[in-house]
Amino acid sequence: MPLPELGDSLKSYSCLTCRQRKVRCDRRTPCSNCTKAEKQCSFVPPVRGKRKITKPPREGLHAKLKRYEELLRSYGVKVEPSEDGEESESEVASQLDTEMNDAVEPQSKPLEIDEANPKLITKEGSSRYFDSAPWSKLGEEFQHPEVGDIGEPMAESNAQESGIFFEPESNYKLENLSSLHPSFQTLPRLREIYADRVDPWIKILHLPTFWAVLTEGLRHPYDMPKSVEAAIFAFYLATVSALSEDECQEVFGTQKAVMYSRYRAATRQALVNAGFLSTSSPMTLRAYSLFIMSVRKSYRVDTLFILSGVAIRLARKMGLHRDGTSLGLSAFDTEMRRRLWWYLVHVDFRTADVLGTRPSMDLSSGDTKVPLNVEDEDLDPDMVDLPSERTGITSITLCLIQCETMETLRRFSTASGDVRWEVLFSPDVSVAKKEIIINQIEDHLERKYLRYCDPSESLHTMASIMIRSSICKMKLFAHSRRQFAKITAETSQRERNIVFENATKLLEYIALLKGGQHGLEKYMWQIGTSYLWNTILYVLIETRHRKTGPEVDRSWRLIGAVLSHYPQVFEKSTGAVYTALGKWILEVWDHYVAASKAEGLSEPSTPEYVSAIRRCRRPEMDVSPSDNPVLDARPTTEGSLSYGSVSSQKYEPNLPDLAPFESYDFPDLLSFEMNPNDWEQWEQLIAKHEFAHVDGM
Repeated sequence: MPLPELGDSLKSYSCLTCRQRKVRCDRRTPCSNCTKAEKQCSFVPPVRGKRKITKPPREGLHAKLKRYEELLRSYGVKVEPSEDGEESESEVASQLDTEMNDAVEPQSKPLEIDEANPKLITKEGSSRYFDSAPWSKLGEEFQHPEVGDIGEPMAESNAQESGIFFEPESNYKLENLSSLHPSFQTLPRLREIYADRVDPWIKILHLPTFWAVLTEGLRHPYDMPKSVEAAIFAFYLATVSALSEDECQEVFGTQKAVMYSRYRAATRQALVNAGFLSTSSPMTLRAYSLFIMSVRKSYRVDTLFILSGVAIRLARKMGLHRDGTSLGLSAFDTEMRRRLWWYLVHVDFRTADVLGTRPSMDLSSGDTKVPLNVEDEDLDPDMVDLPSERTGITSITLCLIQCETMETLRRFSTASGDVRWEVLFSPDVSVAKKEIIINQIEDHLERKYLRYCDPSESLHTMASIMIRSSICKMKLFAHSRRQFAKITAETSQRERNIVFENATKLLEYIALLKGGQHGLEKYMWQIGTSYLWNTILYVLIETRHRKTGPEVDRSWRLIGAVLSHYPQVFEKSTGAVYTALGKWILEVWDHYVAASKAEGLSEPSTPEYVSAIRRCRRPEMDVSPSDNPVLDARPTTEGSLSYGSVSSQKYEPNLPDLAPFESYDFPDLLSFEMNPNDWEQWEQLIAKHEFAHVDGM
């Protein structure tokens, strides 16, 4: 259903007829449902029934004092008896007995630290969670003295605390954020771009209700809540991040770098104004999550790891790690909290994986269920029950695939909370058992998603590539020689075939994504390179072993198709990762040529990308010159792979703290099969690689 236009006056609740029929209302006057049914459309505010009183309406002062004294004594606090009580002990005891008999849940039970009975306090859109006594057992009017009340207005000191987390933007000094909102004419275009490119990656905003909040807030910008303001500017920043340079010029009439810096500064300031470091507002946390997503290509991955850690702690403080059904929350709030929690889990999982560390242990301490496979239009703040899941691909499918992958990796782990791709290298789980688990998840994903993929839909194609890439990566890691590097036994040909087949498939998927066909280019702003370099390394190792053959010829074409999108490989002065790859490519190519001659085959024609690397890595050799080695670096048979034409992409400058490649002693590719230290050294090199981004695969 299309979202309402900006000029329409919308009601904040459904009409009476739609509520009675339990159908979605577009909240116009009259609504479309009543117009079609030719019925009178009446907007009567919903009246919620009064909650049943579950405890005595009043409690005597002495009875309350007695109860609190007993509570403190149960935790070892010595309480002096009162000397001036107006009632005798027998009178107090009698009053307590009467009140306890009338209460629904007796208060005389011994207190236990039990997460099965958590305490979630909600107030004015904010929430705070307690799972440890005594704070989880006290009433809502009692707060920790060092925490404060969730409903109190933000103090200036709170904003200063949040301000120290972000260094000031050098280009912008923002005093009036309201002047940075785009025009009303531009907003529909931004909404369309966000729904098409951002929303499938991060389903934390319910677009119908958020759009109503956004448009209402822009009509009264000076009365806008700070949390809403932060979410709106994060929405702008995420949308700008997904634009191409030409699209940014078309929409804003300005370069993308300018708009990105402007809205990044505005979002940071809005988060500071909302006091995000001590927030209890899920809306502010959503804004912060969108911010993390949008800066992943301008912040280093170790910085992102710290940012995600802050988000996880804020989420735990709000109780997002506990499923809303156990907290008595509404169906709508339960589902939206699930979406936010699982997105943060994935961010922490991926950043930790790139850095080679374990994700936060906080991720394994909750019971929040995976979000439902439903569209935004299936959810409504007034709904009583959660909707039934849809069959096939929806706008949340990419997020659910990420959840499925994490849950599968958890099955390989022998330690609680250790959810990493590296668990597939562990010898604690046999290869046979790994194969069984991988086959089970492959069959599950085939039945749940892949059979419904429509190749004509870009979202479906992206979902298919994500699923197949994840399965390939699991098989590659499960059969990798790396896990047996300390064992002198020969790797079986079956293991080598599995590794080579899945590594080349991964390269093919990367080339397909980078080629920008099937409408996939709109998702590339969230696709990084963290697993690309290991994949190329696996292909080179297996190509070296196979020496010649049709599969080897195809692997050289694939490598060329992928590297044509990374002109840094063909630079003389470049990063250590690119230097290492160039060295190994030349090494394996020379063995390939020698093997072809030894088998009596004609000498293979050297691809342009190999010649370009040779010019950079071995300038002393006599190689035919080229006017532009970067653009000439495409494989000569690229068209046979149907990857289409490609162009050089802008790349980031090297970071000054990278050590030269000569300090990493990798004499030969085959050493990776016998020395696990070479793998650790290589992955440290990748971790130091400039802007080692988190990918969405």
